[in-house]
Amino acid sequence: MPLQAAMESIKKAKAIAEKCPYRPKFHFLAPANWMNDPNGPLYYKGEYHLFYQHNPYGENWGNIHWGHAKSKDLVHWEHLPIALAPSSDLGEKHCFSGCCVNNKGVPTIIYTSIKSEKSIAKKAEQWIATSSDDMITWQKSSHNPVMSSNMHGNLDVRDWRDPYIWKEKEIWYMVLGGHVHNKQAGIALLYKSSNLNQWEYLHPLCEGERGNRMTRSNWECPNFFPLKNSHILAVSPYNKVVYTVGSYKNHQFKPGNWNYLDHGRGFYAPNTMIEKDGRVIMWAWIREGGTGGWNGCLTLPRILSLGDDNRLRFTPAPELQLLRKNHIHMENLLITPHSKSVLGNTRGSCLEIIGIFEVASTGNFGFKIYQFNNYENGKIIEIKAERRYLRVGKEKGKIDLTLNEKLIKFHIFIDKSVVEVFLNDKDCLTSKVYQETLNSDRIDVFSTEEDIILKSLDVWELKSIW
Repeated sequence: MPLQAAMESIKKAKAIAEKCPYRPKFHFLAPANWMNDPNGPLYYKGEYHLFYQHNPYGENWGNIHWGHAKSKDLVHWEHLPIALAPSSDLGEKHCFSGCCVNNKGVPTIIYTSIKSEKSIAKKAEQWIATSSDDMITWQKSSHNPVMSSNMHGNLDVRDWRDPYIWKEKEIWYMVLGGHVHNKQAGIALLYKSSNLNQWEYLHPLCEGERGNRMTRSNWECPNFFPLKNSHILAVSPYNKVVYTVGSYKNHQFKPGNWNYLDHGRGFYAPNTMIEKDGRVIMWAWIREGGTGGWNGCLTLPRILSLGDDNRLRFTPAPELQLLRKNHIHMENLLITPHSKSVLGNTRGSCLEIIGIFEVASTGNFGFKIYQFNNYENGKIIEIKAERRYLRVGKEKGKIDLTLNEKLIKFHIFIDKSVVEVFLNDKDCLTSKVYQETLNSDRIDVFSTEEDIILKSLDVWELKSIW
């Protein structure tokens, strides 16, 4: 389909999408229609570039292109022309996920090319495209495909896709995801190249276990990157995203325990960018869509670090503070099981909240959002009994908190229908949460069993990123 038709489709859908009251204001999303995985984040000539899977022709998955945007501050984004469209003259139907690297000054995209729906599992190829005009237009290489699945010999790899690339000295390395036929467990495979055009298959980097619910199935969107003296492998096995911290030496990876990267089922297909100073920034797709004209958005950029316990730590990028306005601050508030309207007239649907609780309770406590004026109903963000679970709306996850931790920090972002929660910087839960009516926007705190103290509370209204 010609890109002019795509732009007309987006223009019509955008007029509908912008009227949707549940469409996020400070989470990145496409101008309109379908979007999914973030692709190829890259810092180039003083600007951040972000690509994403995109169907410009409708709100549902299909006709997968690469959308493109750029930012000077990691917060405010400018949409650019579609970067990649399927080359129908070459039989290409979808441009699946991949990455973008700076190859000696030449921006280079490596992505998974799909010829037909039947070829997704068995006949995927890896293609290259480059740009000579500062990433505005892209030309697909005459060397395509630069990789095909027959390079694995007798290893029958299925659903082979989503290249993630890095450089060690002068050699490029790539990890691709998928699974081996009939093994019912995911696999990440390692390759190397001196020029991005000719690739050599090395060996499996890591394999899942058939009976392990966290690593079975198919592995999509593998990310493999260093933190401190360790390496992290994150994969998306259709369900919740998981990661492992391990050792990487002589191109062999020894994984550790597996953990959830985010406890929300809507968090999927993350992609990372490593800055020159080593800062690791991650985005992910938030599944589920809107109610007209749009479908899907990305998480806020998260900064990843590694704790002394060999678990990842997550903090929202500090650049997001550029969006803050209309600040409320409170201290040392007593919350009892009978408390009501502790936060007075605090309300809103585009907010950042930082609340630090001092607790001895083993009961439930946290926030109620999207309440009516009489403080009835509403949605719950809470720590559940004995601090074993974090719940956000209808979603919950087992968390890494102990009864010895007396200070518990909620860092919450509420953006219309999207809620992201960072708990003590150790656990995250991303969820879709909807207001019952547009007037149900009051915020309050609660405790079900014992008195607790809200040591400090900060609430900011947040501006749009557009």
